[in-house]
Amino acid sequence: MNGPLEKIRVGVVGRAHGVHGAIRVFMDDAGSDSLLKAKTVFLGPKEDSFKVIHATRCGRFVALELEGIDDRDRAFELTGQEVRILRSELKPLRNAFYACDLVGLEICDENDHRWGRIDAIMPSGAHDLLRYVRPQGGVGYVPFVSAHVGKIDMDARTVQVDAQWMAELDEVYGE
Repeated sequence: MNGPLEKIRVGVVGRAHGVHGAIRVFMDDAGSDSLLKAKTVFLGPKEDSFKVIHATRCGRFVALELEGIDDRDRAFELTGQEVRILRSELKPLRNAFYACDLVGLEICDENDHRWGRIDAIMPSGAHDLLRYVRPQGGVGYVPFVSAHVGKIDMDARTVQVDAQWMAELDEVYGE
């Protein structure tokens, strides 16, 4: 499974907030409070770490004050950066899982056809997409909604999808 030092994406920096260097973070899960309790965040492709001085929810975003970011210009430089936290800072769940736990699971249908292995969860406007690597090469995407995703078996490390829908999708895209 995933270790406590794994960094989990929780959102993206929107822009500066105020004049003293705070940033606006738009959360991948708008209802999540994980960023409000984080002690450290990691920003951008190099995952530069910043100590959280203060975090507060402001409507659709979370305003973050970070150590070392103390002016509006520096805050604006962070616009568009991914925001990650340590997995150990996520609230433990009972009888549930985080979407990031699906990475590495195999996508199969009810006929046990193996479509590929999930390598990323892609946030999108309406719902997340499960991106998977096909055994024959290339990638595919499955909307993470109940119409297309069925049973998730964490012990068997599989995500069941609808065989007919997957076959139709392959036909449309000529796979």
